[in-house]
Parts: sequence; C-alpha cells; structure tokens
Amino acid sequence: MTLGPTSRISRGVIPLVAFAAISAALDVYAGNRFQTVDPLTVTAISFTLAAAFFLTGEVLRTGAATALRPLRTQRYDVIAINVTTAASWLGLFYALKYLEPAVVNVVSLAVGPVFTVVFGPLLRRGSSVLTTEVVASVGIIGLIGVLAWGSITGRSGVGELSTQDAVLGVGLTLVCGLGTAANVIYSKRLSDAGLTPRSVLALRFFLLIALAWAGLATVDEPGLAVAFVPSVAIAAVGVALPLYLIQVGIRHTEPITVSLLFTLSPLFAFLFQLPDRRLSVSGLTLVGILGTTALVVAGVVARGRVDARRRRGRCAIVDAYGIGRFLPAALRRHGVAYLHVRSEHPDRHLLYRPEDFEVDLPHSGDVAATAARLREQGVTFVVAGAESGVQLADALSRELGTPGNGMRRPSCRRDKHEMELAIREAGLASAETFASPDVEEIVSWANDRGDWPVVLKPLASCGTDNVVFCHSPAEIRQWHGTILAATDRYSRRNTSVLVQRCLTGDEHFVNTVSRGGVHHIVEIWRCFKRSVGEGRSVYDFEYPLPPDDPTAREIGDYVLGVLDALEIHNGAGHSEVMMTKDGPVLIECGARPGGSHVPEIVSRCLGTDQIETLARAIARPDDVVRRRIPPYQIRTHVRYLNLISPRGGTMTAESLAPLRALESFHDMVLTIPEGTPFPRTVDLATSPGYVYLISDDPAQIAVDYERLRELEQETLYNGAV
Repeated sequence: MTLGPTSRISRGVIPLVAFAAISAALDVYAGNRFQTVDPLTVTAISFTLAAAFFLTGEVLRTGAATALRPLRTQRYDVIAINVTTAASWLGLFYALKYLEPAVVNVVSLAVGPVFTVVFGPLLRRGSSVLTTEVVASVGIIGLIGVLAWGSITGRSGVGELSTQDAVLGVGLTLVCGLGTAANVIYSKRLSDAGLTPRSVLALRFFLLIALAWAGLATVDEPGLAVAFVPSVAIAAVGVALPLYLIQVGIRHTEPITVSLLFTLSPLFAFLFQLPDRRLSVSGLTLVGILGTTALVVAGVVARGRVDARRRRGRCAIVDAYGIGRFLPAALRRHGVAYLHVRSEHPDRHLLYRPEDFEVDLPHSGDVAATAARLREQGVTFVVAGAESGVQLADALSRELGTPGNGMRRPSCRRDKHEMELAIREAGLASAETFASPDVEEIVSWANDRGDWPVVLKPLASCGTDNVVFCHSPAEIRQWHGTILAATDRYSRRNTSVLVQRCLTGDEHFVNTVSRGGVHHIVEIWRCFKRSVGEGRSVYDFEYPLPPDDPTAREIGDYVLGVLDALEIHNGAGHSEVMMTKDGPVLIECGARPGGSHVPEIVSRCLGTDQIETLARAIARPDDVVRRRIPPYQIRTHVRYLNLISPRGGTMTAESLAPLRALESFHDMVLTIPEGTPFPRTVDLATSPGYVYLISDDPAQIAVDYERLRELEQETLYNGAV
C-alpha cells in the first residue's frame, strides 16, 4: 500500500540529501557574497526569477485557471506557506551576513525536528512522532544552545563578533529554522491535498517577493547591477533546483524525517567553507555538527523501522456493500490485507459478503474511537465501498492521517446542493440548484426561473431514490411533502429537499480512480432512463463509449475538473454527467465505486474495471501517480440493463428461461431471490436485478433487448403481489 524500500529511498531520501548538499553550498556562497552585497537585493532578484520560472511553467503545463486554483481552494495553506517561506529565506540570508555558514545551517535546520515534534500533530492531524525522535530533538536543542554560545563568545569559525551582531544573527537563524519547519508541514498538507511539487513552487514566493521589493523601495542605492550575477546563480542553483528536490522529498516522506535529513546540511557546509579564507576551522562547530549528525541517524533509522511495519498494513473498507463487495477479492489478488468497517447506516438494500472478512468493526459514532481500533489493526488506507461509507471513510482518513480526500468542504461529496456550489465556484458548468425544507421557498425558486419541469430529490439521494420530475407548483407541493416524510436508503430522515434545473441531453457516467490527486479514467458509459410514471424514471440500459470518442474525451476532461473541485484525491469516483447542447454538466458525483456492475464481466469487455483498478491503486499508488495504467479498450459489444417490473410479481426458473435463452444473454444478477414477491419498479432499489447482453454483433443485442422488454410485459413476472 506504500512505496517499497528502494522506491522510498529514491523518491524521498535521496532528493532530500541532495537538497542538503546544495543548500549547504548556497549558504557558504551567499555568506561570502553578503559581505559586499545587500541580502535584500539578492532576495528580490533571485526569487522574482525563480517564481517567474515555476509559475510560467505551471501555467503552460496546466493553464492559468488550474495553476492558480489553490489560491481559492487551499487559500489558508497557501497563505501559510508564503508566510513561512518569507520568514525562512529572509532570516537565512541576513543571518549569513553575521554568522559562520555552518552554524547558521545547523541551528536553522536543527530547529525543525523540535518544531515538528511539538506542532506536527496539531498542524497535520494524524501524523505521529516517535520516542526516538523526541529524544533526538531534545539532544538537538542542547546542541543549538552550545553553538549559539560559541557564536556569541567568539568560538565559531567567524571569530570575534559584537554581542549585538551575534545575538541578531542567532535570532534570525532561529526565525529561519522555525519558518523552515513550519514550511515543511504546510508543504506536506498541500501535497496531501493533491498538489504536485511544481504547483506548490509556483505559489509560495509571492509574499517574499513583495516584501523584498517593498524594502528596496526605501533604499537609495539598492545595488541591483552588482547583485545581479550572484542573484541569478542563487536563483538557478540555490533556489530552483533545491526547492524542487525538497518538494519531491516532502511528498514521499513524513515531516519529521524531512526535518531530520535537513540537518545533514551543516556537515556539507562545514566541508564547503574550508576554502573560505574569511573563516577559520572551529572545533566547537565540528563537534556540534557531528553530534547533530548522530542524532539524525538515530531518528531516521527509527522512522524507517516504523515505515517498514506500516508497509505491511491493512486497508479498511467502509461499507463493502453492492459493488464494494468485490473489493476484498481484488485486494487479495494484489497482496493487500483488509478489514471491514460498518457505518451506522449502511445501505442494506445492497448485497454484502460477511464471509470475506475476518475483522468486521461496527462504527458507533465516535470517529476517534474507531480510528484507534483501526490504528491497532495496522490500517494505512481507508476507502469507501459504497455511498453510505463516503463521509465516514473521509473522517477516518483524516483522523488516522492516511491518504484521503480534501477536507475543506467534505459535505460537498454527499450533499447535492453543496456539490453544485463547489462545482460552480471552481468555474465549471453546473445545474442550478436550491435546497430548503420550506415548500413555498422551493415553489418560489421554480416560479422565478420559469423553466419546467424541475427535479426534486433528497439532499443525499442515490439510486434514483425519490427523484421526481415536477411540471407545476402543485406537483412540487405534493412531492416535497412525500420526500420530507420519507427516509433515505440509509434509514435516515430527509430534513430538506433539493430542487434542480432539469438537464436535457445525453446522460453518461464516468468511473475513476485517484491517488495523490492524480486521476485515472477507468471507463465512460452512455446511459438511458425510462419513465415509470408519476414523475419518476429509472435507469433502463447503458453501454460503454470508446475512449477516443470525441464526446467521451470532452466528458472525461470535464470530470477531471469535477474531481479536483470536490477534492477527491484518493479512492474511487462515480460521476453522472449530462452532455447538453452547451457541453457537459454534472448531475452528481460520488466518492466511491460506481454502479451495480460485475467487475469480471466489465473486464472481459473493456480489459479493465474500476474495482481491479482501485485495488491496484491501493497496492501500488505510483501506478496511478506515474500514469502507468493503460486506458480501457472495447473488446466486444456489451449492454447492461436493469430489469423493470411494470406491475410487480415474482420470478421463477420457468419464467426466466426465455430470457436466458436470448442469443446475446451472458449473465444475470437477481437482487430479489426467485419466488420472492416484489413491487413494481420505481427506482433502483425496487429493480429485481440486472442483465448483461454481450455479442460481437450490436444488432443482435438490440433485438434481444427489445425481446426482453416484451417478456417483462408478458410472462417474466408471472405472479402478482
């Protein structure tokens, strides 16, 4: 479920060690140049160039709207990383003007582990700190005190300093260290939210640049010409490259490990500063560096052991009902251990296989308590198996600190009104909605628009549950009361009603899998509905579109934006989209696997399926992040159709025989056992099952479909209730 040992070293530790070496070289070079060049001038030029490079690259790669979207969707973390970036770099550059580079390096970077131990669990909920890391951090505090004393008393490589300069240098170094440590945590938060290293680098320098140029505006002779060459060198080698390396390293390691590896930089700095004639060799500085390095090794080894144990962790499936019941077998194929968590209100209309689970934990409402039990079981990933598990999976992921979805507005992944607002705020086409428990407010909204019919449904509906088309205020009043008086599929009372603009066009659904904010489109299907009277409709049949179909491509691109807007970063997604005359518009999106399909059959027809892809993404997330999963291909024609009972009845082996005899018949799943009475079909919950028709000849499928609907009117449901 996590990167293997070799991959973890290459993607996390090695970039951070390279960063330590390059940043040490920067400190030595900058410390030398700042004796004659104003640090503020270098800051202004260097970071303006670096920001222009990263922001331009991100705009060219993703477009201006996408590149700047985190300013809106993750604004508080973006502000925080700008503040900490400004503090760390301004503190560093001015400290280097006064103190020995190796001392500045070790003090500023060694503050990181201490800060992370104290504040890491608060700023990044669910992260943990080891006892060894606490002991290492305490030792580092002692070494910081020794090195600060050496600088003030003239025992560092710089020699004698005025007390004022020494204290100012130490104070600025501490500011730099605190800023760097906080910067690591906020970078990790943005990475957890799905931002790539390049996207973070494009947005983190705005405040630093503004402060630097504002400061220069008050200086009579800023020395821009003299500072230009050093500034370009610092921007290219000392800022752009190491910052990219650190962002890559942060993405693949824990904040405490990042902070500890940073403290290797002073050893490099001590070696690199030996040729500088301005400095002498200080035994005190060397002892401090070696002691710090020893503590680094202790902390990293301890964290490595814990990570090794976590690699043998489990996946928790929340509500493995319906399509989710196929996930345990897929996880077994990929060597992933798993357990089950039952939410308080699962959808018991759906099929479930309790025999698949050795551990089945009921959730009683206390997220912290359930998370504690999952932590004891070694759970390292939580995934929703069905719609009823979406919110609990999100909450548990956040509590555990495991990869999950964004939590800026988690309700938008269940509440259809919040969903539409999030889509609209992201600048995507959306269907106008309004929600209220007051029927007259709903009627007023519909009358003001004057566009009939409108759609009424519960705020958290699914499976066409109480989804109705209303053509007049009278019908709104009738159905509004009916919806409020009913419970949803999870036995929860409806407390409000959603009214939505009725979309016209061709309906589709898109199934996706995401890891780390990178999305993979598993399949795109065209689907059709059929009216069953009284303003209701049910899903009739559906078939897949080729991935290179122009409509499929347009819908797929739109859905990728939807997933970002709803902060679906890790797990499955099921998006229902109407292709209108103006382009694709979201009907609704679920952060869970889609539909009632049989994965094995879908794989036979498309070469892949969502459940298998989800299991692969859990076992090997890099396959999604690095886009190693090939697109689906239509290998044969398939039509999935729901059974629609026009009057209710029962099904028997005899009545089903003509259906099974259809030439393109492949398989059938009954949601109501043979011989059991059922009512007429008004939504998916009252559909008695579904059928797959598969053939190399699409005309044969069309003929068999018509014959099946004729059988439904004749003898398929041969008993009355």
